[in-house]
Amino acid sequence: MEFYAQIKNRKILPLNDSDDEELRKLKFGKDYKFKVTAPRNYKFHKKFFALINLGFQNSEHGEMNFEGFRSYVIMRAGYYTETITPTGIMYLPDSISFANMDETEFEKLYSASINVIIKIIGCTTEDIENELINFF
Repeated sequence: MEFYAQIKNRKILPLNDSDDEELRKLKFGKDYKFKVTAPRNYKFHKKFFALINLGFQNSEHGEMNFEGFRSYVIMRAGYYTETITPTGIMYLPDSISFANMDETEFEKLYSASINVIIKIIGCTTEDIENELINFF
C-alpha cells in the first residue's frame, strides 16, 4: 500500500481522494510498520537539470554530449556503482529516477553536484545560485 499524506497537528491527512481511500483500508487498533519518504519535487528535479545544463554550457567538455556530462557530474558527486567485468572495473552513474531516489537523497546529490560544477567551470556557489535564482 502506498499513498501520499501530510502531517498536521500530529495527524496523518491524505492529500487527495485516492490517498484517503488507501488510508481508510488501515484498521484501527492494529499495528503497522511505516516507511516514510519525502516524494520528489518535480520543479527541483528540473532545477537539477538546469544546473547540469549550466555546467555543460560553461565547460570545455570536448566530445562529451549532455548525457555523458550529466553522468560524469553524478559520478564525480559520489553517486555511482562499481561493477566488475571481465576486462576490469566499470563505473556506472546511479539512477536519479523518482523511484530510485527520494527527495532527501536528491537534495544531497544536488549539493554535491554544485560542488562538482564549481570545480569544472571555476565559479562560486553564489554565481550558480544567481544564474538559477529565477528558476522557481
